[in-house]
Amino acid sequence: MSVILFIHVSAFYILVSGSLGWASNQGSLSWCSYIVAPNGTYLNSTSIPCHTIDFYTQTEPRAYFQSNSTVCFMYGIHVLHAGTFTIENLSDITFIGLGSYVQRSLEEKVDEFHFSPNIENDAIITFLEPTAIIQCTNSSGFLFSNITNLSLINLTIANCGADVTNTLLQVQEANPITGIELVHYVAILMVNITNLVIETTSIQNSIGYGLMGINILGQSQMNGSSFVGNNQFVKDNLQLYSPAATYCNDGSNYIARSFYVNSATSGNNVYAGGNAVFVFYQLSNYSAEPVLKISFCLFALGMDGSIGLKNGNTFSIFNSMGTGLGIQMPQNAYGISIIITNTIAYGNQAFLGANLNLLVNPASGGIMLSGVYSARGVSWIGGGLYISINPLLPDQNAVTLLNSALSTDYNPDNGIYILFPNQIRASVFLQIEHCTLSSNLVLLSVDTGISVTISNTLFGATGCSGGIGAFYASLELSNCTFNRTNLYASQSYVEIEDSTFENSLFSANDLYYTHLLLKGNVSYVNNKATVHGGAQYLYNSDLTVTAPANIMFVNNVARYGGAMNVYTKGDDRNCIFHLIDPNGTLESPGINLYFEGNMADEAGSVLYGGDIDLCYYDCTSTPKYTGCVSSGYMVTVFNKTGTYSNNGNASLMISSDPRSICCCTNTSIDCNAAPGPIKTVYPGQTINIPVITVGQLIGASPDIVLSYTCNVDSDENNLLTCTIPSLNDQFQQTRQYCTNYSYTAVWNNQVNTTQVFLVPKSAYTESYTYASCATLVRVLPCPFGFVLNQSSQMCTCSSVLLKYNIKCDIGDQRVFRTANIWVGNTSNGILAVHKHCPYDYCIATDISFAVLDDQDAQCAHDHSGVLCGRCKPHLSAVFGSAQCKLCNDNYVWLLIPISIMGVVMVAFLFLLNCTVSVGTLNGLILYTNIVRPGILNLLPTTSQNGFEKFLIVFVDWMNLDLGIETCFYDGMDTYAKTWLELLFPVYLLTMVAAIIIGSRWSSKLAWISKHNAVAVLATLVLLSYTTFLRSVLTIFSYTHLNDAIEPNIHNPTVWLADGNILYAHGKHIYLLLAGLLILVIFIVPFTSILLLSSWLQAKSHWRGLQWMIRVKPFIDSYQSPYKDRYRYWPGVHLVIRIVLYVVFTTNQVNDINTNLLACALVVGLYCGMPASIRHLLRSALAEKIPFQSEHWTPEWCKYIMIGNSISLDETSAESAQSITSVLQVDQTFPRQDLSQTQPALAQKSELGRKR
Repeated sequence: MSVILFIHVSAFYILVSGSLGWASNQGSLSWCSYIVAPNGTYLNSTSIPCHTIDFYTQTEPRAYFQSNSTVCFMYGIHVLHAGTFTIENLSDITFIGLGSYVQRSLEEKVDEFHFSPNIENDAIITFLEPTAIIQCTNSSGFLFSNITNLSLINLTIANCGADVTNTLLQVQEANPITGIELVHYVAILMVNITNLVIETTSIQNSIGYGLMGINILGQSQMNGSSFVGNNQFVKDNLQLYSPAATYCNDGSNYIARSFYVNSATSGNNVYAGGNAVFVFYQLSNYSAEPVLKISFCLFALGMDGSIGLKNGNTFSIFNSMGTGLGIQMPQNAYGISIIITNTIAYGNQAFLGANLNLLVNPASGGIMLSGVYSARGVSWIGGGLYISINPLLPDQNAVTLLNSALSTDYNPDNGIYILFPNQIRASVFLQIEHCTLSSNLVLLSVDTGISVTISNTLFGATGCSGGIGAFYASLELSNCTFNRTNLYASQSYVEIEDSTFENSLFSANDLYYTHLLLKGNVSYVNNKATVHGGAQYLYNSDLTVTAPANIMFVNNVARYGGAMNVYTKGDDRNCIFHLIDPNGTLESPGINLYFEGNMADEAGSVLYGGDIDLCYYDCTSTPKYTGCVSSGYMVTVFNKTGTYSNNGNASLMISSDPRSICCCTNTSIDCNAAPGPIKTVYPGQTINIPVITVGQLIGASPDIVLSYTCNVDSDENNLLTCTIPSLNDQFQQTRQYCTNYSYTAVWNNQVNTTQVFLVPKSAYTESYTYASCATLVRVLPCPFGFVLNQSSQMCTCSSVLLKYNIKCDIGDQRVFRTANIWVGNTSNGILAVHKHCPYDYCIATDISFAVLDDQDAQCAHDHSGVLCGRCKPHLSAVFGSAQCKLCNDNYVWLLIPISIMGVVMVAFLFLLNCTVSVGTLNGLILYTNIVRPGILNLLPTTSQNGFEKFLIVFVDWMNLDLGIETCFYDGMDTYAKTWLELLFPVYLLTMVAAIIIGSRWSSKLAWISKHNAVAVLATLVLLSYTTFLRSVLTIFSYTHLNDAIEPNIHNPTVWLADGNILYAHGKHIYLLLAGLLILVIFIVPFTSILLLSSWLQAKSHWRGLQWMIRVKPFIDSYQSPYKDRYRYWPGVHLVIRIVLYVVFTTNQVNDINTNLLACALVVGLYCGMPASIRHLLRSALAEKIPFQSEHWTPEWCKYIMIGNSISLDETSAESAQSITSVLQVDQTFPRQDLSQTQPALAQKSELGRKR
């Protein structure tokens, strides 16, 4: 509204002032003393001197100008090319422009700058530009000095600015950086002017200052004039920060911008400037106090080069005199009266007071601003208005601000800044009426008090906050509205009447060491503070309500004290809440406190803090109020005067600061509970103590909890030494309800009982008198599996367990282990750990369990015990699997069909002549023996089809296994299973041996054998070889357990197949003897004979080797498919079996990739030898390769490689595929003609039988 008022009133001012009267009578210019024409000539008169403006700068102006002169500037553009137009030591000088006006929009000027304020209603901010225009070039300007009665009327002065640095030696600005000099360029410089008049004049785009007046005395005025965009040099070198969004507590944001001047283009010079500045300096020779009146003027888009100089990454700040309108009066001897009415200050930029900057000593007329509109000023402090009042003389007035609207575009927290230094008179006051202040009003008084009266004023916010910040002030507010703003006061007196505080993002009244008086109708609505008091936060302050009063607190929110939060320091129990009751009674006080919908996150939705119990107020103190109540219960005062609605839990509405702590039993609170039963814990274990912190009258009051621990004597009656907590420790926070306090026990070098006391941090003293909740705790030594950490004095994992990446939790006495590690208790009472749990006995994934009570949780397939080596009770080990299953004694009858299957198998071999002398069976046995340990690795472990299942069973049969998962009796363990696995091959061999022996005496048995009994026996021996080899390796396998507590003392050795059996102790000795027997009488001799048979037979004539002649038919059963020179190859096959089975058995990790890689390397090397020989010796020597039979084709080698690629993961499969491609034999592999080979083999076999 004030902007529109400016436009219309400006036009009205021009019409009524008569300043256009001369324009209608331009035919007669006799009243002009001099005429200045753009071309230097004026046709209508020859009696009046007429020249161009340059004429007066090329000669001495005093030769032409005299006192009582009027210089008329004709319509058009007058170019001042160089020099300074100077007039000195005269009186009654008038510069007037002849012509009309052009209305300009401020938006046109905004577009010329590097930024756009983008303010609503920019288009309606207009100013008048006279058509008599003076334009300067080459740093030219005007100087008026020592003139009485100087007038500038109806002129436009643009692009001027003369270097007057040397002329202004008396003007000193701060120069904090060595080598940096302020340079002053001024379009119009006035020095020692009395009675200055500037009317309807526009000064634009100057270099430096548009107007600088030094010691402008008398009755001076500026009317209807505009000062726009001055300090053109700075504008050309201005750099702006990118606008950035600043976010507020409620999630909203506003755009803030900042800037600095790039002075690099000007070397070490910084160009000061602005629109208009008046400096009063050394006025001792003047007796009259000056008066400056400014009305209907515009000060816009001015910039000051001294606002900030960027030097690297730092800023150096110079004093700023303001770039909109600046009035500076450094000395204290004289004052000035300033009246500014109906004026706009807009979009100026300076360090201090960009739009309006007044550093003055008010005279009797004081400082009055009325109808002032200040917006979009950019300053660190006081962008909208900056006033600094120098120490006042007696009988001087202060500042009056009426009917104005003030705001800023940067740092709105200090947008309006009024400073009252020390030594100011207490009677001086600031009056604000009918204003709109959209930035924070800062009232700063140093060490003294000022009187501030504000009425009928709206406080808004351009940023997150606004309102008033008062320091050392006496502040009276009436009929004011604070919207999204608040009142901050420190060491002040504040009186509020008939006002509203709403939608603030901070405490609406944030008061420190301040007296607050409320009266009339005061409302606090929808205010939200982050921590303290949505409506009021009183820090060592007090609140007084005087009747009649209706105080409303509605929908205010904070963490502590939704409506009010009080902080008091000390134990004097002074009341912070007082009633001024004319009747002297609380029964009908004429005061109503209304609380509705207030909420607190922690406690005190209505009131938090202070002494809500008995408190005192000194009624004799100043000020003294009628009807003062000297003492009482504050909660009683609230109850007598308050009305409550929807403020949450009634027990949480009013609460003092935390004073005590109470135990909770179930859902009730017991503040006098005796210590309960002793709680037994281990060092590092945590116990939960349900507590609640309370204030006076046992109202919930959340706080941080500290704990005292005191040792108790053996009788548990007397407290011994106590430990006081450090306030820097981490503590736990209580809530509005009962919450658990977690106490962690530590070891004190002995089993003792500790009494734990809890106390609120706010009530902390070096005693535990405030603690009304205590707990007895007995700390025991670390339990089994844990050791005491000497630094933390808590139970944790031993160093051995940590080495295996095992974690321990003393809280629930559990350990967390990774991968396939086993950790647990052994039969001799030690805690052992083993890196690799064997035979898929353990769960391979990460798992946690209780090491004492639930160590079997780490076992898979229902195993238990050490290394998960045995089955759980009532379960049995089964053949063909590592699982444990239910079994009963009736399963022993399965031995009958198994025995029959043995007879059938032997009969099958006899009748079909399927013996090792036939190449197909020989190769098949070798293949099944090799793949048997890793059959599940070679075939998919899930979703097996019928054929794949048959393959697995078939491979088991070829290795004399049952091929089914079964057991024979309830409770069968791994020990018995190992013995039973030896039974079936012994049974078959015994049966065939019996047939061979019996055939000598029985013709029927001889007929059944048909001359191939030895070959059948050889076949069964070869089939049994891997069974005996696997059993012997299992019997002899062992491992060491690592003692997790004392690794150098106890490291027991156990049988790998069942860790519950000590190796070579007890019943395991019998297994060792059996295994040693098998090894000595079968595996070693049999392997050696087949490997060295050719040499042994050649030496059979030696004594001691003649038995080789008798066993030759048995040996020929294996060697018949080979040429004589390669009869050692069956022995090589046995060595291959031994190597692979040793690898599979010693691979305790049961790593699939390791097994398959070993299989691929050994078999690949074996299968690759023929191809290697072929490539080396070529075809001429290929016929000497010993593989004469179909089973020596490379097909079974390829099957193994294919199995590798199926079962490995993606990465390993690629490796297996590479191995396969290297080792795989190509199509040029030499194959024997079976039609020629088979008869030869048959003939050779027959010769062997005859021998």
